[in-house]
Amino acid sequence: MKVLKILSFFQLFFVSCGLFKVREPELPTEVSEGSKWKQPVTADIVLENLRNAIFDRNTENYIRCFVDSNFSNRRFVFVPTQEAQVQYPEIFRGWDLTSERNYFNNIKANVPAGGFSELILSGGFQSLGVDSAIYYAKYLVSFQHSVKDIPQSAKGELQFYLAPDRNGNWSIYRWIDVKTQNEFSWSDLKAKFSY
Repeated sequence: MKVLKILSFFQLFFVSCGLFKVREPELPTEVSEGSKWKQPVTADIVLENLRNAIFDRNTENYIRCFVDSNFSNRRFVFVPTQEAQVQYPEIFRGWDLTSERNYFNNIKANVPAGGFSELILSGGFQSLGVDSAIYYAKYLVSFQHSVKDIPQSAKGELQFYLAPDRNGNWSIYRWIDVKTQNEFSWSDLKAKFSY
């Protein structure tokens, strides 16, 4: 009898608290207001997200384009141009995602209201598999910043190595920058806004 009373009590308790009641699904949270982020289920979406993050100057979306070592065995690596490596050895020696975030925050802080930023890539995938991709392109990246004596645009060539993580989201895990002729490169731009 005692056991029946206890079971009845627990049954009444679980029914009344709604523990097993079906709930309405929650709406997905936005990354940020006006965000153009797309779930990177393919390598080409990563490139679209990168262009949009630069256009919107959205730091969080920019960083999300690079590998998150919480979900992958890979670590982000940026290989600057040889010229920048020689000119700024201290800056690029330990370059990581924190460095990437600092550079991006610093440059966007110097773009006045109404200023523009954009990334133009002209290239394609050299290889594209189910678990890896290599993208090669000529680039033009522009930030209409207000810092004197630093060009607002950088040109060069790049290679992105991309792969999906354990959740199936693609990202850039290795970025190689290559200088073209005497152009101001993305590496140079990163060095100038690294601090």
